[in-house]
Amino acid sequence: MRLHPVLFAVMLSACASQGPVSRPTFFTPPAAEVAPSIPSEDYGTAHPFLLVDSAPDGRWLLACQAREDTNGDGRIESVFGFHGNIVGDALRPYLFLEPGAGIRIDEVLAVAPTGRFLVLVRDTTLWLLDVATREEKVLASRVAPDTTSPHPPTRASFSRDGLRLLYLRPEGGRPVAVVRDLPQGTERVLDAGHGLLGQAMLDPSGQWAVFDVVEDTNSDGKESWPHEDTSLASATCRGPVISSSHFGWDGDTPVRRYRRVEGGPLLQGDDLLQPMGEGMLRRAPDRSLFLEHADGRRETWVSSSCNGTLVFADPAREQVLVACETQPDLGALEFHGARVHQSLGWQMYLPHPDKFIHLVGRDGRLLSSWLPSEREPSNSVHTVIDLERRTVRVAPFGRVVAALGTNALLQEHIESAELNCRCGQRLWLWNLEKVIPNVLTESTDLGLLWAGDTVLVMGKRVDLRTGKVLGDASDGALALDIRGRVLRPSPSAVKEPGASAQSGPVRWEPALNAHESQRTR
Repeated sequence: MRLHPVLFAVMLSACASQGPVSRPTFFTPPAAEVAPSIPSEDYGTAHPFLLVDSAPDGRWLLACQAREDTNGDGRIESVFGFHGNIVGDALRPYLFLEPGAGIRIDEVLAVAPTGRFLVLVRDTTLWLLDVATREEKVLASRVAPDTTSPHPPTRASFSRDGLRLLYLRPEGGRPVAVVRDLPQGTERVLDAGHGLLGQAMLDPSGQWAVFDVVEDTNSDGKESWPHEDTSLASATCRGPVISSSHFGWDGDTPVRRYRRVEGGPLLQGDDLLQPMGEGMLRRAPDRSLFLEHADGRRETWVSSSCNGTLVFADPAREQVLVACETQPDLGALEFHGARVHQSLGWQMYLPHPDKFIHLVGRDGRLLSSWLPSEREPSNSVHTVIDLERRTVRVAPFGRVVAALGTNALLQEHIESAELNCRCGQRLWLWNLEKVIPNVLTESTDLGLLWAGDTVLVMGKRVDLRTGKVLGDASDGALALDIRGRVLRPSPSAVKEPGASAQSGPVRWEPALNAHESQRTR
């Protein structure tokens, strides 16, 4: 069939006006990066393999592999040092969006809490990947990856709901903060004020941007982001850390600033404590604590008579946990907020209570803490603080390793007087609304893996939402997903003698269910 000359010319013009078709970079990997010899279920090659992260549903992996003889000794082998350093051949980061050899990248800056979005650097380009729609977006060019810092500054972060992204973009040789509405695909620059912006974070609520900025505080004529003098290895492809030492900082001292994403003044000062939803928790000159709302209205939460030290802020319940100073080294624990003023009847060590408390409930309900015993204040006991009921419970055994709602998993060390050793561990399921916990298993297996509401610990898969044991999973699991699978070394993976790094490739396999685990015993 012959086309009419005029129609043919119009078609050529239309094609030309569309411009060249951009070739996908990630979701259709270049042919050179595909290794046909890899089995269809395997991720990675038969080389040292260090898992970094995985999607909740297992649809992507981040890992580091050594695939080249970088030290010239004639073999490819990696061994982990005490400080997380790699002895032998260098590990490089790879992104796996499907089984195969993966895609070589430089650095991952942020992962959305939902696992849907990734922000990473590849070939000096900053990318945003949407693994749900398989879309890839260039956020910035001429981005230098930070592959040497033990604690790289935060250059991208997501809100808790995964709908907003804050990232740093180079403009005119200096970084600027950009907030992106992910559903709409719109962006705008947020002013961080004068100085060099070295770090930017999005408050989990997505309503506040947090900036760390440096000026020439050491009077050397330049603005320099501080660098840590430490024996700790670089965060990129760092192995397990047994020990490390800190020797101080070089560079200028950063100051912290806050700005509401939806607009408002830039805030800076020692009186700023923490964002609380749309408001800001602040300290008055008389040592009282108040919430400043977006409209400027101030609401006192903690009176000056408390002389309180902030222990934990709970925006979801509009309350704070403070330690009211009763002695130079002790403070009485109290809840205060918009509608609550309650003493817990317990005390906490001062002046650094954050060293003795941390969040263990993934739903933000339970805090794990070491508190002075009510009977013997000189001794500490392991306790759990329920932010919902505003109560304190002493853990009956061991320590809390995971929690959801009122269900907590306790890990107890088994000690033998005859052998003079800690000879294993015992796992308990403890519902805080009940008195007696239930023992689940005894094991020497270590590690804790999460996937949604499910954990894998000491060989047991436990649904923390219901408190039920789903079944067993054999040793060697590297990750868990919400589909009930575990990531393990492939049957073809062979670990070299003397190498501490696990060898690839790896693959997802079904975990044993309760029926299968009983049959195989």
